Amino acid sequence: MRLEEHYLKLYRGLTPRGLDGGTEATLAELAGLLHCTERNVKLLLRGMQARDWIGWEPGRGRGNRSRLELRAEPDRLLLEQVKERLAHGRLREAVALAEQGTDTPEGRRQLAELLQEAFGYRREASPDEKQGPMEVLRFPAYRQLGSLDPVYATRRTELHMIRQLFDTLVRYDRGTGRFLPGLAHHWERMADEGGRERWIFALQKHVRFHNGNPFTARDAAYTLERLRDRGQLHAVSPYAPLYQGLEAVAALDEFRLEIRLREPLGPLLGLLASPAASIVPAGLTADFAFRPVGSGPFRLAERESRFLALEAFADYYKRRAHLDRVEMWCLPSTYDDHEAAGDADEAELGGLNFRHYRPYRESEESRLQEHWLEETNIDRGCKFIALNWRSGASSPWADAELRELLAFVLRNGPVRLEPDGNRGPLANRLIRDLEADAPDIASPRAPDRKVRGYRLTLRLVTYAGAGHERDAAWLQRALAPYGIRLELSFVPYEALFEEETLAEVDLYLLEQPVQEDAEWTLLALLANANSPARRCLPPELREMANRLCAALPGEPSRARRLALLGRLEETLLRERAVILWYRWQQSASYPPGLRDVSISSLGWVDYRKLWFDGRR
Repeated sequence: MRLEEHYLKLYRGLTPRGLDGGTEATLAELAGLLHCTERNVKLLLRGMQARDWIGWEPGRGRGNRSRLELRAEPDRLLLEQVKERLAHGRLREAVALAEQGTDTPEGRRQLAELLQEAFGYRREASPDEKQGPMEVLRFPAYRQLGSLDPVYATRRTELHMIRQLFDTLVRYDRGTGRFLPGLAHHWERMADEGGRERWIFALQKHVRFHNGNPFTARDAAYTLERLRDRGQLHAVSPYAPLYQGLEAVAALDEFRLEIRLREPLGPLLGLLASPAASIVPAGLTADFAFRPVGSGPFRLAERESRFLALEAFADYYKRRAHLDRVEMWCLPSTYDDHEAAGDADEAELGGLNFRHYRPYRESEESRLQEHWLEETNIDRGCKFIALNWRSGASSPWADAELRELLAFVLRNGPVRLEPDGNRGPLANRLIRDLEADAPDIASPRAPDRKVRGYRLTLRLVTYAGAGHERDAAWLQRALAPYGIRLELSFVPYEALFEEETLAEVDLYLLEQPVQEDAEWTLLALLANANSPARRCLPPELREMANRLCAALPGEPSRARRLALLGRLEETLLRERAVILWYRWQQSASYPPGLRDVSISSLGWVDYRKLWFDGRR
């Protein structure tokens, strides 16, 4: 810890005593405050005194009280030190200091402006003197990234990063509704001697992973075997039930992959185009989830707990990305401060890569962003509540009136969500594209007056971030007039659906990211026995879902499969097993010289498309 950080800790620790005219403390008290030895305290105090940050009169003898006068105003000190480090290109040190936070709204504003000069889209000198300047995209994030192993990733930001780091055998083009070549350039379906389906995929040659190893059919087979595995060799993937129709996967030779099916599997290409099926090299290293190796347009260059850097992969088998480097810095305080100031935060979806949220008051726009452009979009996914029938017939959700009341409060309650910040319109279907022809089953009826007599305690579980703290608190307040006490519990994302959590929770507050392929999203949520929506269902609805989903694999028509999934979705919405809430209002703010900026289905900007027009 640097001297400045020790001073800020000292100042904030002593502030409750009142600092006018100084204060007194023993070395032992200061050692406890700074978490170091008394000897180190003396060294730190001398360093601060030499910089005229403090006045210090040491006490005579052990245990006697020293007199301290704190002279450096903490906000000014922090801002000066951050500015000095930025001026010398010491960004990591500046960010570490910035994370100490400022004490006043004006300090927060000035700190944000300082950091904006270092973040955003920049042209910087390359470490390699033979190369020209690098084009770098640098942005803050509100949380550390989790696992980047495609088999296990379910969160929006991780899925976005996986799309930058990995490739799939085929890819889905939403514009045409077709599956196009990826790492496989050709495929054909045929029947074996017993009449069962087998597919042969011809793979691209001259593809390399980021570690330099060549991509072969063995890697593709290994990837799909991991998805099929039921826990014998690997931890079970949350997507495993969707891949059980693959009877066998084998490398016929270096560049031909064979997939044998137990029964016809209509959505096979969609399963292969999903991020879960991103191709990984055979024989993964123990730290693969933290330091993944793929074959995508960007490779992982650096990763620490609060920092991640991607670099354009020079040997990418398609066109090399124009952008040279992408840096993601975990700065939770940038979001905490805005939330405390009353801004409508959305840390994971808002300003997307360039500015992570739109300022609530236009007067707060930075002078640096006066002429920026902005792309806006309504999220294809939505926030929703999943009701957990953990106790069967004795569950509070056996009361249909209670379910209807919750739906009413969420969508038409006494405290309406204001359409500010990143809160968008109410959702009527899980996927926005499918709303046009949907029956109006999301809108609940108004509750009878008698429902205000509930005396009930329910437990809501969600994870921190993505605006969940704000939304959970809103719902807690909105249910209180009806006699319903809502206990809020925030758990690590990885613990959301552990059996211990499921046994205690009454309702989940979740969000559903949507991939380019709407069918894959519905399969992952509705046809997947491991999904949260399916695991929370009561026995009769679970049985109904099993019957409907049993018909999906054998249905060759994508339209009819979507219709079957739509029927299941309508049933869950009508029964209020799932209650839809709202969609995010997404925005990407960027300087005029940055071109080909568009918001993806996941709500992020695809880095491989970006380029800088030096004339702007």
